[in-house]
Amino acid sequence: MDTDFFSLLPSEIDHSAFLPKVLEKLFPDPLLRGSVVAILGAYGRKDNHREAPRVHLGILRLSGSDVESIKSWTSLACSDYRDLLVEAEYRRSFGKDKLKERDPEKYAGLEQKERDEYRQWLAKVLAG
Repeated sequence: MDTDFFSLLPSEIDHSAFLPKVLEKLFPDPLLRGSVVAILGAYGRKDNHREAPRVHLGILRLSGSDVESIKSWTSLACSDYRDLLVEAEYRRSFGKDKLKERDPEKYAGLEQKERDEYRQWLAKVLAG
């Protein structure tokens, strides 16, 4: 892997490039992978379905290779993709606006931890 994604925020990662690689690692069986791609494909069909590759990676981060979980998270994303992204990328910092005002350093630490966790997950999957 020649892309240095470790310095990027999850929202800055080239999700389109990483999605097929993550799918292949999590689902080495092409038939199962095709089924998962079809499930994920439910998100991205409508105009309000933004950033489909990013959301798909978020679903995979939360689900791993659990197909039922993929169905569930995809359903949530179809309802409101922002809820999915909060869980996949911003679980520690979301809703902590008062902390951000009171203690910006501590808030920045939460954001850094989120970025580190995302990158660690991505590196672990791709190394597997």
